[in-house]
Amino acid sequence: MKALWLKVTVPVASFRRPLDHNYQRTLPHPPPTTLLGLAGAALGLSDFEMWSSFSPLRGIKVSVVALNKPGLARDMWTLRKIKGNKIVELSPYFRELLFYARYILLYGGEEELLQKLKKAFMDPVYPLSLGREDELLLLEDMGISEILNGKAVFSGTILPGELKRLNFKWIPVPGIEVEPPVVENLPLGFNVDKKGVRSPLNIQPFTFLPYGVEIETKDIEAFTAPILEGRNFTWMPGVF
Repeated sequence: MKALWLKVTVPVASFRRPLDHNYQRTLPHPPPTTLLGLAGAALGLSDFEMWSSFSPLRGIKVSVVALNKPGLARDMWTLRKIKGNKIVELSPYFRELLFYARYILLYGGEEELLQKLKKAFMDPVYPLSLGREDELLLLEDMGISEILNGKAVFSGTILPGELKRLNFKWIPVPGIEVEPPVVENLPLGFNVDKKGVRSPLNIQPFTFLPYGVEIETKDIEAFTAPILEGRNFTWMPGVF
């Protein structure tokens, strides 16, 4: 099997955890739907085309590997609620932001689709961002590589399922400050109605391993590629 890989730098990004409101924490890596949305933006797909049953991306596999430990900051925002042409309420909230995060984004599928995606990423229809529209990414490098069987050792990536339900062991990484893994229930797709309103589909638990947190588990199939230089990942299941 082959995969399209993108090495990217994101100057500023925030991947909001879905149940957060007044204090919006960020996931350490872009979730599966964000990776899919990025590919849809490159191809110029509308929201309905992106998540429909005839989407050209239907069945594609995604994953991500973090290349560094980004900076983290809190930013305070204020929402102005307007009623009758007047501001009736100010609602402050905090949002966590990642600074200068570097990732390798991975897309798996038929080579014809991967070549089409590669061409689209070289000349995207819409600006490429991970997160909000103004959080643009820098594409450093890109290519298509053969995917190989990897070791069952994972770090700085996303695993399907809850970590506590896996048979795993921690691997100490000297000299790196360890953050706890994040487990979150996330959708793998959306249903888009005629008004453009999205509702989540196929919600599943995922474990986000921050950069520097390393575990070994044989409960999940591991893959690698030459570009990853020994790092391992696994594909997300049943993408929309």
